[in-house]
Amino acid sequence: MIKQYLGFLRSINVGGKNLIKMYCLKDIFESVGMKNVRTYIQSGNVLFDSSIGSDEEIIEKIESAVHKELTKEVNLIVRTTWEIDSIIKLNPFGKIKHTSTTKFYTTFLKDSLKKKPLLPLKSENKDVEIIQISEREIYAVTREVNGRFGFPNNFIENYFCIKATTRNWNTVLKMSELIIK
Repeated sequence: MIKQYLGFLRSINVGGKNLIKMYCLKDIFESVGMKNVRTYIQSGNVLFDSSIGSDEEIIEKIESAVHKELTKEVNLIVRTTWEIDSIIKLNPFGKIKHTSTTKFYTTFLKDSLKKKPLLPLKSENKDVEIIQISEREIYAVTREVNGRFGFPNNFIENYFCIKATTRNWNTVLKMSELIIK
């Protein structure tokens, strides 16, 4: 059975580390049997189809191939198109007013959380506020503090001791639009 996936690579093309051209990333995915591979922006976002067994098998194949190309460990987090549709329908930011001093982020977790804290949960300097947690996603609002916006990934990974990758909500929405329905 063929399923459509969205893949989010952690630490690709961020701050000049682990640089890889998106056409090369597309080639890597295709080389391990993924079909209809498309990338979105230069930060490790990939849409693809696969009939390979489990999500874990897909992740293992792709991570291994990317590691071989970059010679660095790279984590891949995948979600089915059904899971992404559910995230969009959840609309976790729907009741929050968007201003020039706020940004919305979805953090995709490598594994499910063992425990969930009381919400909202704020970072020490109050630039990241976690507003909602689902099974494998965390939704955060960042605010401008001292001229800089917070970025939730480091805060979330350190607080929950879990691997994760974060995308701007607009990126999640755009990738959802690119899904072949």
